[in-house]
Amino acid sequence: MGEIVIRRGTRKDLAKIPEILMESYKGIEEYGEENIDKARKYIEDLYEEDPECFFVAEIDGEIVGFIFCNRFWYSKFEHSRVGAIHEIVVLPSHRHEGIGKLLIDTAIKELGAGKVELWVGEKNEKAIKFYEKLGFEKKETAGKWIRMVMRK
Repeated sequence: MGEIVIRRGTRKDLAKIPEILMESYKGIEEYGEENIDKARKYIEDLYEEDPECFFVAEIDGEIVGFIFCNRFWYSKFEHSRVGAIHEIVVLPSHRHEGIGKLLIDTAIKELGAGKVELWVGEKNEKAIKFYEKLGFEKKETAGKWIRMVMRK
């Protein structure tokens, strides 16, 4: 395996991201997008919210994961601005290599907020355990989603 490189994503990278998103949600489709067109729209919307807070993980020039965060998110639960992680994905073939942690660490540095929140599917137990290991705590639930918060 080559070296893992985390870099700021670009608009050009958006072309590959929807396919990675769809592949990564296999087995937990209820939390992902219905089809590739909806995935493209979702990714474009995330990019437009805060283009500077999009990072990709590459190995040998191939994107194997990504994260979209938002430095300007207003949390109705916190009644203030918080850093938000809207999507983090690592290809199944590259999980357990430290890529997710590198992406989260990069996003947290970029966010600069005292609190960081994210939402995770209630049945996505692997992701929940991963976030808890990094210091996120479960908070509210809304339907099939759990809000998790990290205080820095």
